[in-house]
Amino acid sequence: MRTTTKRFKALLLLLLCVTLAFPRIDSSAKSAQYYQAMKAYKTWLGRNTVCVIKRGRSYFDTGTYKTRTYSTSKASDVKFALAYIDNDGIPELIISTKQDSGYSLYGVLTFKNGKIYRVFDSDGWDSFGGFYYRTGYFLDNAYTEGAPINRNYMLLSKTSVREKLNKFDWSYRLGKSHESDDSYRADGKTVSKRTFVSKLKTATKGKNKTFPKVYQNTAANRNRILK
Repeated sequence: MRTTTKRFKALLLLLLCVTLAFPRIDSSAKSAQYYQAMKAYKTWLGRNTVCVIKRGRSYFDTGTYKTRTYSTSKASDVKFALAYIDNDGIPELIISTKQDSGYSLYGVLTFKNGKIYRVFDSDGWDSFGGFYYRTGYFLDNAYTEGAPINRNYMLLSKTSVREKLNKFDWSYRLGKSHESDDSYRADGKTVSKRTFVSKLKTATKGKNKTFPKVYQNTAANRNRILK
């Protein structure tokens, strides 16, 4: 009986030694597609000029109150961030640049099947409002002329984006006394605040909104972050 026990202990010790000899494979290890994406993002941002929104798109210049046609932005005027919006293990690239008035243009890019896709652009009234980690959802804050703000909850699916939820937010600037003026939509239909909150919680799996860390588009930052 003692001999059997000793052999069992020896076998356990051997298994422990073998386990320690080989590094554990991390289930979250980055894929080849991830590294391809980082290389593609680095090349895309490394040009002299960067298209923050699609070239030729009309946007509202809040400094001059005129509609303009977008061309490109100097690479040094661009900022970037990585955000895990969908759940494919490859982060999306958020790019932005400010107008003289302080409002931003921004775009969302994703990497699928060896290619970069532009999935969302916003004009000078809009701002990237954060994302819900690996749920597919991000928030676009579309400022309207006047007090309200449109909070558009967008769902990224593969290479396309669509609005799923919306809050027309009067109380953002005017205070709690105007909360009764706020309105809500889900899939294009008017809903109550309670239904909206429930649907948002379900859609985003109860996760808190995340703001990605933003970096100036310099060679040093590209080499440090996009790897």
